[in-house]
Amino acid sequence: MLSLARTSRAAATAKAKAKAQAVACRGVGTQAPWKQRDKQKQANSDTGYMPQTRRILAKEAAATATPLGASQQQQQQTSAARYWPKLEIPRNAKRFTYEAEAYRGDPVKVAWTDKFLFVEDPATENGRRALKPATLRDSCSCPRCRDASSGQKTYSSVEIPVDIGLRNVKPTKKGLEIKFLQDIPRFVDGGEEHVMVLPWESVDLSLKRKGMEDVSLPRKRSVLRRTGAVYWDREIIAQQVRRIDYAEFMKDDSEAFWDVIVDICRFGLVYLKNVPRDEESVVRITTRIANIRETFYGRTFDVRAKPNAENVAYTSGYLGLHQDLLYLDPPPMIQVLHCMDNSCAGGESLFSDGERVGRLLWPFVTRHRMAPLAEHHVPYQYGKNGYHYFSSRYVLDGNEAGFANVYWSPPFQGRYLSPVKDIRRWIEPARIFADLINHQDAIHEHKMEPGECVLFDNLRVLHGRNSFDAAGGGARWLRGAYIAAEDFLSRAAHIPKGFAEKYRGERTWTPGLAQSGLRESIWHEDVVRRVKEIDPRVDE
Repeated sequence: MLSLARTSRAAATAKAKAKAQAVACRGVGTQAPWKQRDKQKQANSDTGYMPQTRRILAKEAAATATPLGASQQQQQQTSAARYWPKLEIPRNAKRFTYEAEAYRGDPVKVAWTDKFLFVEDPATENGRRALKPATLRDSCSCPRCRDASSGQKTYSSVEIPVDIGLRNVKPTKKGLEIKFLQDIPRFVDGGEEHVMVLPWESVDLSLKRKGMEDVSLPRKRSVLRRTGAVYWDREIIAQQVRRIDYAEFMKDDSEAFWDVIVDICRFGLVYLKNVPRDEESVVRITTRIANIRETFYGRTFDVRAKPNAENVAYTSGYLGLHQDLLYLDPPPMIQVLHCMDNSCAGGESLFSDGERVGRLLWPFVTRHRMAPLAEHHVPYQYGKNGYHYFSSRYVLDGNEAGFANVYWSPPFQGRYLSPVKDIRRWIEPARIFADLINHQDAIHEHKMEPGECVLFDNLRVLHGRNSFDAAGGGARWLRGAYIAAEDFLSRAAHIPKGFAEKYRGERTWTPGLAQSGLRESIWHEDVVRRVKEIDPRVDE
């Protein structure tokens, strides 16, 4: 009995030792990382800054031009296969190969059953897509499905039978001609057979031969692919900014008009000269491009010093670089300012390419010290004379393609309604941004004269003004108006074919091309130096 008790105690002791060793071993493997994470949490809590879930997507790594390893490439291919599975084509499918000479000249393999339309690019390993009959039917743009006058749909998507199928598919010069089984009843009852044509352009988009940015859409990225973008400092813009004659700009179908549109897209800044000195000139200029974006300031507004000003712009003091109306959602894109009088001392207009600085800093926001530029919401607010507007924005905002927008307007920041957030971690990277845009070599300074009008992209180019002496004689008076982004881009999407490309050159603009160009620019070294001052371990 005593021997059994000793044996039990020995077994219990051995089990306890084994458990302790297991805990110790587990601690060797995992305790240090957890302690490190706890230390980081403690450090963050000391300042009150807790990093948010990263909004910066992996796709943005392309901006650093780092080659993918074999394992990464395989992972991407696996991901692509997950979203676009390479479905096997049934043996009973009808097949043909067509060379779409009228569109691209690249051959397309086509197969179809009643349930799927398969299109395949022979030159691409994973270039097969299975298109569904219901989606194809809802994409029809024939005269029976789209009103000839308005272009609007003549049916509702919910009318499409869920069991709709394919009855026949054949190639034509314009695209794939498709007939359906179980079509929308009222399209069949009339006796006239319904036929749709899937354009070759849609086939190319399905096969990823083209991206949506290649389509002429009223989207900034689509427009910039045609016009290109020139990022500038004081020296570059002084050499390249244009002053276009007002009378030529106002003529129908004039090249001068499209020159203005192209320059707004490329530089974010252009001037008109010889503008008549009357209060309606700003209306004529703005509506020549698109509808006016009316705000609580009215259809147009006057920038001049006045007592009890409801806006700092209506004073004679210095006005730092900013963007207008960031408390509106969305803010207007284009600002038009016509100089009526500028006879007082001072009052020079200031402009700086905010997008240039934003793109230069963008690759660094994945790092902890620079991350607040893309994670910290800055409040913007206006509340006066019965109006109240509020919005919050990141200094640098991104999307699936990488950098998207810059938002900076210190004079119009709102207060933190609940001041519990610690902004110290934001101040350092924000100061870097401010120093870069305000550097004397970054600012285009120009004292506007009566008869001049400046048009600039409010979502790209920051603007400001030197102080002026309103009491010492003379005056400063600008008439202004805004254009919404969708209205301007709608106009820019109609730039005549070949017109923008002659300025852009042979290379199509892409976000990746923009980032790589800035990385190789003379500005990159200065940005790296400034970032290293707060993050010495940053990679160049």
